[in-house]
Amino acid sequence: MKKALILSLLFLIASCGVQKKIAKDPYVGMYDFTMFELPSMGDVDAKLFIKKEDGKYISEITPASEDQAPVEFELDSTTFEDGIFTIEGYGGGYDIYFELTIEGDILSGSLMGMFDVSGIRIKD
Repeated sequence: MKKALILSLLFLIASCGVQKKIAKDPYVGMYDFTMFELPSMGDVDAKLFIKKEDGKYISEITPASEDQAPVEFELDSTTFEDGIFTIEGYGGGYDIYFELTIEGDILSGSLMGMFDVSGIRIKD
């Protein structure tokens, strides 16, 4: 009886313990996206990786597949302000920047303010 009471109390204490809820950043993740109607390239598919380190966003862009002609992207900065990601860097021989919004799993925006960008989050 005494063991049952002790076990019941331990179970009660354990079940009432406060769980730490880890908030998941809604922007961190991997996205498949397309840059539409780029001069001399047409539509270009790529992958965007967004992560957060030390309170700052960091992004990386890679080709969507190995079959695709490689476009090298070297990204210098990723900022997030007023719901818009601004990603600046160098790609395809030019200084470039993206202005992107992410709503749920949908990515949209523009490259250089001239070319539409559209994509979707890749589920883990």
